Amino acid sequence: MKTLTHICYTSHDEVMFRNKEDMDYAFNSLCSALYKTGSLCLAEAFISTHHHGVYITSCPRELMRIHRISYTMYFNQKYGRSGPLGERGFFVQDIDGIRHQITALSYVLKNPVHHGICQTPFAYPYCSANAYFREELGKDVHPRLLTPEQIRQALPRRAEYDPSWKMGVEGVFLRESVIETAMVEGLYATPQAFNYMLARKSGEDWIKEQEMDPIPLPPVTLETIESAMLSQEKAKDDSLFGMLRNEKSRFGSSEMTDIRLCGIIDGELTSRKPPRTIYQISRQEKTELANSLYRHFHCSTKQIRRCLVII
Repeated sequence: MKTLTHICYTSHDEVMFRNKEDMDYAFNSLCSALYKTGSLCLAEAFISTHHHGVYITSCPRELMRIHRISYTMYFNQKYGRSGPLGERGFFVQDIDGIRHQITALSYVLKNPVHHGICQTPFAYPYCSANAYFREELGKDVHPRLLTPEQIRQALPRRAEYDPSWKMGVEGVFLRESVIETAMVEGLYATPQAFNYMLARKSGEDWIKEQEMDPIPLPPVTLETIESAMLSQEKAKDDSLFGMLRNEKSRFGSSEMTDIRLCGIIDGELTSRKPPRTIYQISRQEKTELANSLYRHFHCSTKQIRRCLVII
């Protein structure tokens, strides 16, 4: 039986998605996994160290297995790496009740805000926030599309996908053609309500509203949505506090993002003779790079370690 489920998988010590190419491939591999398992996606967000998604599926384990194996094979081949990518397993949370569903969807779409990457979900290109109410919110643009034959050429030979899905010229499926936008729009009811919920700050009101759903499930909170990320944090309260602080920030973030830092690292390594990846240099070279990054960009030691994969 298909159920509505929130799924999150993580990689605390190693960046899984280092650049736009990785993000695009990850989304395409997710699309193929959705098609192969007969699953539907209501919302998703790829962050450098983890992925959130809200799905309707009867086989969450198979959905994640197909998606993660496909992406790991790509990542390992690209970077000269071997072995599994990210922590074993994943977090699963069943969602029921309209208010519970809206809360879960809102928190997933706000994930890049909670992690201080941007101030609104709409500014982040690697989530589905811009897939809903496109005409009403002035986002109904018409990108250049690939033909069915060009789509087949852009994907791996054995990739499976819905022939009705559209793909832009950059070689990634359009989120608005894959995501179940009509279902999500029906839950929020209006674009005004959608905008409000994505700008709304966390608080007790979210919990009280969910208690009105006639179901036995506990309320969805930022802490439950992010439990997979928080489970391995040494200072759990500080991390949750940081997410709430990012949510309430009135100023643009000047912090270095993982993707930007990985771009600096990978650009440095590929410019060397011979060009190498972060997985093909010695620990001594990583230490020298870490010291240089700290001096020039004042990044946290934790961020430098995960971008340089110093474990």
